Amino acid sequence: MADAPGGASLWCSRLAVFALVLIAAALLLHRFFGLPTAVTLNLTGASFLLAAIAVALGAIAAIGVWRSGRPGGARILLGMSLGLALLAVPVTLALAARNFPLINDVTTDTADPPPFRVLAPLRTGIANPATYPGPVFATRQEKAYPDLTPIDVNRPPAEVFDLVLDVFRKLQMAIVAEEAVTDDNPVGRAEAVDRTLILGFYDDIAVRVTPVGDPAEPDARIDLRSSSRYGESDFGANAQRLRNIMREIVARLEATVPAAGDVPVANKKTLKPGKTADREKAGSRKSRDDAPTNVRRAPERKAPPP
Repeated sequence: MADAPGGASLWCSRLAVFALVLIAAALLLHRFFGLPTAVTLNLTGASFLLAAIAVALGAIAAIGVWRSGRPGGARILLGMSLGLALLAVPVTLALAARNFPLINDVTTDTADPPPFRVLAPLRTGIANPATYPGPVFATRQEKAYPDLTPIDVNRPPAEVFDLVLDVFRKLQMAIVAEEAVTDDNPVGRAEAVDRTLILGFYDDIAVRVTPVGDPAEPDARIDLRSSSRYGESDFGANAQRLRNIMREIVARLEATVPAAGDVPVANKKTLKPGKTADREKAGSRKSRDDAPTNVRRAPERKAPPP
C-alpha cells in the first residue's frame, strides 16, 4: 500500500477525465439532440470548474510525489494536461473577444430596430433580452460596423419581402413567423432562427420591409436585425450574418427581372444604403412596431427548442 498513488493524484486524473467527458457530452447533446442551451452552458461551466479543481489537486499531488517519491506522476501529468487544456478554452475565448465590440445584437436601424415578437418568449432566464439594448450598443456598432445600414430598393415592398424570405431559406434559416405585405398591411415583417455551425447555439433574426417614397407606387426599405440568444459577446458573428444576408439580397436583385416600370437593378441607384437623414427621421417618427398585429407562423416551419 505504501507504493499506491496518493489520493490527490487519483482524483486529479479522475476529475480531469470526467470534465472532458462532461463537456463533450453536453456539446454533442446540444448540437444534435436538442439539449437546452441553458443546461448546456451550466454543464460547460461545471466542466471548467472541475478542470480547475483537477489542476489544483495535481499541483498538490506533485509536491507530495516530489517530497516522498511515491508513485502517481503519470496520473498527475494526465490530469494536469487535460485540466489545463480545458481551461485554455475560456481564456482563449476571452482574449479573442477583445478583438470585437462587446455587443450581441446588431441591426441596420439602431434607432428603431425590427422587434422580436414570436421569438421573445424563448429569450427568458439566462438568455439575452428580446428588447434592443439601446444607445450603448448603437454607439459600439456604428464604430465597429459602419457598413450595416438599411437597403433601399425601388421595387414594390411585397416583391422585396418575398425575395428576402427566399434569401432566408437559401441560407437555411428557419422562418418561424412572417407577416406579408398586403393592402391592409403595408409593412412586411418576419422572424427566423439560425444556428452556429459547430456548437449549434441559437441566434435570432428579424426583418422589416417598409414602403418609402410615393405612397401610390412606393419603393421598399429593408431593415435587418441579428441577435445572439446567449452570450455577452458574439465575436462578430451577427454582423457577418447580416453581411451575408445583404450580399445575397443584392445578388438576387441583380439576377431577377424588375417589376414593370422599375429601373433595372443593375443600375446602382436602385440599391443603396439608407441615408443619414432617413435614419434620423426613423428615430423621430413613431415606431411602426408599437401597433398590435397578428403574426402568423409560416406553415412549413416550427419554432426551435430554447
